[in-house]
Amino acid sequence: MAKIVETNERAQEEILQTHYYKTSYEKLKDCYLDILDRLHISVISIDDNYLEIYAEKPHMSIQAKIIEQTPVETSIDFYIDAEFLFGNKNKIYSLLTTIYQELGKSFEFKGLGLHK
Repeated sequence: MAKIVETNERAQEEILQTHYYKTSYEKLKDCYLDILDRLHISVISIDDNYLEIYAEKPHMSIQAKIIEQTPVETSIDFYIDAEFLFGNKNKIYSLLTTIYQELGKSFEFKGLGLHK
């Protein structure tokens, strides 16, 4: 059964709110790509014009949108489509938690949904 999860500014759950970090687009993008590599998730495309990175792993596709709000404030949002027999939501939330934890090790976390 498929499950689609999208993060955004106004999401009710904290894990689904837009996350902001004190860094630039390029640094956040490079760190995110490194995280994907360590998690063995294949990068399919990087579009610097639309600020999107599309990646896949078995049964899951992940689209990340990274936006540099200011030179020292960059946000990241996700659109994730997963299709597992059981536990879609838990697997998506686990992936998001891992990504956010790894980003937090490299950059100062500024907050959630700062531009509602």
